[in-house]
Amino acid sequence: MTTRPPLRRTQAERRAVTRDALVRATVDALVELGYARTTTQEVQRRAGVSRGALTHQFTSKAELVLAAVDHLYEEFSASVRAAAAALPAESAARVRLGVELIWQRFHGPLFVAAMELWTAARTDPELRAALLPHERRLGAQLRALAFEVFGEEVARHPAAESMYQVLLTSMRGQALTYALQPDAPRGQFLQHWLAIIEALTPPSEQRSTEGGGA
Repeated sequence: MTTRPPLRRTQAERRAVTRDALVRATVDALVELGYARTTTQEVQRRAGVSRGALTHQFTSKAELVLAAVDHLYEEFSASVRAAAAALPAESAARVRLGVELIWQRFHGPLFVAAMELWTAARTDPELRAALLPHERRLGAQLRALAFEVFGEEVARHPAAESMYQVLLTSMRGQALTYALQPDAPRGQFLQHWLAIIEALTPPSEQRSTEGGGA
């Protein structure tokens, strides 16, 4: 019986593996060390690749860290969509649970990495120039994802955009507080957001969910 030699990976497959290793190493470094200490040398060391392999994939540190944020956003959105599939169709309950779902995911590596880049971009012109269009693109994707979670009825509401902007900026600010003060109380803010959401819930649905449909 003869055994076949293992199939050799194509050049494209090898490049994809190298890129994935670099991106994951960058994510780990950003979360553990922060932006300033996430050097290309540190990423190269963590990924276990040569300097040439790194520069072939990414021409600058800014390009590398933005690829890491893209990777985190893809994982974040896949996680949110998977959880949203189990939400009820009824609008009032869906919105309340959707707010909780999004807030639960505001404490993960995506927010930590993004926070590092926002802070660094203030004094780094190269990073800021690369980050602004990237943020606009991801911002549009996040908005679309949020309305997928909340459902079509909320998406059509005249106040939907205002509600979304208040939620997003408030959650970002509160998540920043928790990044600095991990032991700060959390429950009250979720209740405040849910109270705001009540304004978008049709009165008939509120009575139905509160009174069991009687």
